[in-house]
Amino acid sequence: MTPFYFGTGARRLFGIYEPAASAGATKRAAVLCHPWGSEYLYAHRTMRQLAVRLAAAGFHTLRFDFFGTGDSAGEMTDADLGGWETDTELAMEEIGDIVGTTRVTLIGLRLGATVAATVAARRSGAVDAVVLWDPVVSGPEYLRHLESLGAASRPRPDRRPAPVPTAESPAGQALEVRGFPLTASMTRDLQSIALGPLLAAPVTRTLMLVSERSPSHESLPAAPAGHGAGSLAVEFVTAVCPWIEDPGSMGVVPVEAIQRIVKWLE
Repeated sequence: MTPFYFGTGARRLFGIYEPAASAGATKRAAVLCHPWGSEYLYAHRTMRQLAVRLAAAGFHTLRFDFFGTGDSAGEMTDADLGGWETDTELAMEEIGDIVGTTRVTLIGLRLGATVAATVAARRSGAVDAVVLWDPVVSGPEYLRHLESLGAASRPRPDRRPAPVPTAESPAGQALEVRGFPLTASMTRDLQSIALGPLLAAPVTRTLMLVSERSPSHESLPAAPAGHGAGSLAVEFVTAVCPWIEDPGSMGVVPVEAIQRIVKWLE
């Protein structure tokens, strides 16, 4: 495991490189995209274990913090989805240079999965496969979830939830969700998320792994199944959701889900 910084002077990103365990491993590389906010904190151990399992299976892996998150440069209020897509492309180039390959696998959890899907659609020639672990499918649905978390974390005497910032909110106004600011500009980015069209016509081999069902899954269009390029496999699994704060499962790693991801990629 090697921690280091990469990217540009303006977007200095923190990453952790996990080399493939086998000395004779093929040049297979994977980039892991984290969730956002408190989900990042709760899922950190799981993402680390996923990287370790991938390395044991022969993948060189790079997990990194988006700009404005974790140990990367930037403030939390600087976060935006377009910039995170650029960060993912920088991570792809970085692991490609380390390993000596021009094609990588993208694996994302929650909002990180949505970013990975968008990048894969744009950079299909550089992506071998995509794993979307409980991606954010609907932006409005995700925002309602964030609002419920924000309301639960700040008692209000009138018991009315505080409003989610909108495009009309004053510049710089932010809703705080468990200590993480959700700015009006980030809210606009999230509001526009609609993963359905990308999943309806995937341009590379894609696995969507779902451990928490949501109403947005019902609206997903039919997509080509199989194992080749442009295929989509949607699998529902019963597993702990590592991004959720649950006293009964805190610290538990969803081993079955991780094993399924690794097996699907092998």
